[in-house]
Amino acid sequence: MWTAEGPLGSAPLTPRVLDLLDLVGAIYRIESQVPQRLTNPMKEWRITAPVRDLRFWTAEGGTLLGSSLGFLNRALWTFTFERRRNPVDPVLTRSNARKVEEVILFSGGMDSACGAGVHKSGKQKVQLASFSTRQGGLQRAIAKELGYLPPTQWRLYGGRGKEGMNLIRSIVFLTLGAVVAETFGASTIFQYENGVLAAAIPPSGSFIPTRHAHPELHRRMERLFGVVFQREIVIRNPFALLTKRETAQKFSKSVGSTLSESILRRTETCWRLAQAQVGGKPKRPGTSCGVCTPCIVRRTARPFEASKGAWPGWRGYAYDLKKPRVHNHAKLGLTFRAYLELISIVLGSPDDRGIIEELAPEARALIDGPAGPRSEDIAPLLRRFAEEFCDTFEIARPAGES
Repeated sequence: MWTAEGPLGSAPLTPRVLDLLDLVGAIYRIESQVPQRLTNPMKEWRITAPVRDLRFWTAEGGTLLGSSLGFLNRALWTFTFERRRNPVDPVLTRSNARKVEEVILFSGGMDSACGAGVHKSGKQKVQLASFSTRQGGLQRAIAKELGYLPPTQWRLYGGRGKEGMNLIRSIVFLTLGAVVAETFGASTIFQYENGVLAAAIPPSGSFIPTRHAHPELHRRMERLFGVVFQREIVIRNPFALLTKRETAQKFSKSVGSTLSESILRRTETCWRLAQAQVGGKPKRPGTSCGVCTPCIVRRTARPFEASKGAWPGWRGYAYDLKKPRVHNHAKLGLTFRAYLELISIVLGSPDDRGIIEELAPEARALIDGPAGPRSEDIAPLLRRFAEEFCDTFEIARPAGES
């Protein structure tokens, strides 16, 4: 069951829009019950679901929904729809009459905060949309400090698994943003994500990266939204060609160093922030692990954060990858060592074409596609990221590199 707190426009939601809300929420809950399978992942999902608009979902909606889901988790999705009897619609308070032209997905993470801070449109014409759990207070506080009205915060009630796969949850974020846009009559959604993660470049060929902000996902979701909402809704990512360090620099320049530092210290990035262990080792809940992909990429943007006491009350990362006992640990250092493989490819290649050709097949398959990104953009992006990575973790460059 969905609930929403915060501003919503007055436009009504059609049965197929309500169906989309229910479908993505239920599928998200289903996936969260499936234990992570790093090898031999699931390749086929068969979903039977009751819907209000049976004809639409059977004829075209299910195919487009399956296309987006399949892109996210690399699986085949097959739907069987049934007519839903006595549906219970979410209770939404739609009382805000101001004109909203754009919606920003706002998580309380570093990239979305930076995006909201550098966004060019007038704040009265922008509505922030959030999927809120325990970070709801943080989202509201950061939004207020950046001069925005309170975000529209969605909550999904019901049972959730603790160690689910979480490959498809981006479809939830984008859908919630689109529903907010629909109530206001807005036509553009912004999903701010740094280019290294948005491009879904795996650090190693053995890794399965999330495709949560890839341009191809945006293209597929735009097609789905076009038939669900029966109008065009565009998804944009202005950070697509920036490293995370570059997004932070733009944020600081936009809002000032004092405010930007205050906000960035509080943003949450770690995949395992709430967990009590990582890699089989103990970790205090609420402390960033320091070894997951988001922690590693965030640290390249803010190298000084690793140290405990970098500012009052900061506990530092649970595990510091600059220490040999951590980066050599079989589990704690797994992602870091994979990134070393990527860095070696980038810095060891004689030219941009060489970088692209040596990337893992998973990465190459998503470059120069219909939606991008382009080779000529990705190679320089990876070179800049590699330099930041080496500076952060004090890694010597190959001979001949600066």
